[in-house]
Amino acid sequence: MRICIVVLVLILAGCKSPKKDYDFTFFKWNIHDSYYLKFNSSDTLYYIDVYGYNKEESFFTILNKEEKEKMQNILDTITFPKKESFENSKVEDGETNAFVLKSEQKFKKLKIHESGPKQFWLFGKSLDQLKNNHQFVKTNKKIDLKEIKKMVIMPVPPGFVIDTLAD
Repeated sequence: MRICIVVLVLILAGCKSPKKDYDFTFFKWNIHDSYYLKFNSSDTLYYIDVYGYNKEESFFTILNKEEKEKMQNILDTITFPKKESFENSKVEDGETNAFVLKSEQKFKKLKIHESGPKQFWLFGKSLDQLKNNHQFVKTNKKIDLKEIKKMVIMPVPPGFVIDTLAD
């Protein structure tokens, strides 16, 4: 009888669905802020401050168990729309948020500016609150932002020349 109970417990424990590994990046830009947050299924949250000309400073903090589980649950359940960009054709003040989620099964991205799915605006606000509730420690670690930068940094047009007043 004991053997059956032990075997049953082992089987049930083995049936838990494995946690998914995510590589998630969030970007926020407005007149006051410009930063990235990076989460990769561990308890570490990276904050990359890019507010200012040619600036990229990296910091990190450790999420508590509840914060990590909440983030994991959101990433497990959030549904990205088919459309990858919600923005108007004009460059305006306002706020831009971008999201990139990579896992073994999927690669999803979304950029919103002044419009877009409400759940992503709310998710962006919660990420901003998470950042504001933590103390971050500076690090020299280079954070991979290649995928999200493709969405948020406009490439320089070919043949673009900066006209200076100096002769």
